[in-house]
Amino acid sequence: MVKQRLMKNPQKVLPQLMAAVVGSWGYFCMGTVRGWGSPGLPSLNRTLDFEMDADDFKWISAMPMCGSFFGALAISIPMQYCGRKKALMGHYLLYIFGSLILGLTCIGKHKAMLYAGRLLQGFGVGCTTPACQIYVSECSSPNVRGRLGSITASSLALGIWVAYIIGAFVEWDNLAFIFTVLPVLFLFWTCLMPETPIWLLTHGMEDEGRRALQQLRGKNTNVDAEMRRMKEHHEKTASSHGSIRLGDLMRGPVMKPFGISLGIMFFQQATGINAMIFYTVSIFQVAGSSIESRYATIIVGGVQLVFTIASGFFVDRYGRRILLLGSAAITSISLTSMGTFFYFQRIWGADTATELLGWLPLVSLIVFFVAYSGGMSNVPFIIMGEMFPSQYRTMLGTITSSFNLIVTLVIVRFFPDMLIHLGNDVTFFIFAGCTLSSFAFVYFLLPETKGRTLEEMEELFGNVKKDDKPAEDEQAALATVSTQLTTISDNQYGIVDHSIVPPANEVDGDRVAVF
Repeated sequence: MVKQRLMKNPQKVLPQLMAAVVGSWGYFCMGTVRGWGSPGLPSLNRTLDFEMDADDFKWISAMPMCGSFFGALAISIPMQYCGRKKALMGHYLLYIFGSLILGLTCIGKHKAMLYAGRLLQGFGVGCTTPACQIYVSECSSPNVRGRLGSITASSLALGIWVAYIIGAFVEWDNLAFIFTVLPVLFLFWTCLMPETPIWLLTHGMEDEGRRALQQLRGKNTNVDAEMRRMKEHHEKTASSHGSIRLGDLMRGPVMKPFGISLGIMFFQQATGINAMIFYTVSIFQVAGSSIESRYATIIVGGVQLVFTIASGFFVDRYGRRILLLGSAAITSISLTSMGTFFYFQRIWGADTATELLGWLPLVSLIVFFVAYSGGMSNVPFIIMGEMFPSQYRTMLGTITSSFNLIVTLVIVRFFPDMLIHLGNDVTFFIFAGCTLSSFAFVYFLLPETKGRTLEEMEELFGNVKKDDKPAEDEQAALATVSTQLTTISDNQYGIVDHSIVPPANEVDGDRVAVF
């Protein structure tokens, strides 16, 4: 039924799909930055002809996380005053110049160029999350926004995989030059896309907003009803959002979901996901895997891509809790098996362990990425947008995402030190223990947010008495307007979702079915 509706109205979805694909290329660039370190750093170490020490390699790997923290804060200004499209175009310049400086290090032969290039790339990574996801969200109609919004996560995984593939056959500097060219193409492609109708409308350009909306919905689509709802939503939010007081943030409906979200963000990074991505080649080299490391990383990246795409269809079907619980359980098992391999490698010796269990590192990492992509990869950001009250969502979303970046930086920076001082086996057992703890955290503290309205979430966290009138009757009488903000770092993504649920008599007809 859903597929039949979609096929009857492809002209309404294709313009939005094109906008989502173009808007998601920033996540592809983010993936190349994250993926560069895995083949790039071993290649740099192998061909090094200027002064660098072990700490430099650690910091160069972690440097994008330093820059991303500031990029996430800075991009809000051009997004607000220049527009989503222009901010999206401008942030590609950071990837272009960052990758160019990184590649030119082969000529300049100074580690400061590596630091500068990776820092600029990291600044671009921080800008990507709000710039790309907000653009995609605001260009999409409410009933396909979830599916189109998941393209960003798939683009991220694709970028990592492409970095693994190309990096397996070229040196670190050539890999950087290749990633200089791709953002140039994305920049020109973005020039052809419209500005988001919501931004145009909120800045007094109603006629331009209507034309942009018509372009995105198809020339034969009647956009009057959607335009009217957008205007009502803008008027409502403009009048209701006043100043935020510190006392308001200390209330239960705010502090409880904020604390839960911080906990889930910590556990997401405590799986060691970014350490795995940045050091995949090195992990296989240390493990002495029977499969050549560069080919093993390509396999792992491909698996991650496939299951990241698949996970976008699971969240609304199975709920948030079950995906997080299942993901945490299987991820902890794979990390434990990885630690077990390194334990036997230490006890038996590298040659014996590789001969008997050489297949285990590859299988463990494949299972790890499958399980992680199925839940812990994107669900934390989805529930963050659902739990926070709309008035505080932007502020708390930024704080939570910044916390995620800080934890990411710490783990990526000190992962090599953990391997040296604690041992490979203990390091992975620690990651497994943290992931297993996240299972208990989710089981006892996280409520299911699927299908709940903002009022129900307020009641859940603040013990507010529910109105006598059922929510279903209210939704039948009025359009429910919600604003969702989710911001990511990791392999990560944020959503600002101006979701308008129409009255029952407007659901059918020309509206496009979810696919």
